[in-house]
Amino acid sequence: MIFETRVNGHAIEIWASIWNGKERVRYDGRVVSEKRSLMFQSIHSFEAEEQGEKAVYEVMIHTGLFTLGYAVRRNGIIQAHKP
Repeated sequence: MIFETRVNGHAIEIWASIWNGKERVRYDGRVVSEKRSLMFQSIHSFEAEEQGEKAVYEVMIHTGLFTLGYAVRRNGIIQAHKP
């Protein structure tokens, strides 16, 4: 499943599979984190320079038996989520 959101003017794409556990996060089209997780929650962290300042992102992916959700934090503050 693919989720797309915009944070601070930048595109974040979250791809996750409940079948094989593979996850990928893209920031403005560039892969910034990729892993395989068979747990119910995983965190992808990355940094980006935005308008001359460093921004720290955490993308939390929640998986259930047949559901997926996410939360995106920028500098510790939730910017987007889908339960």
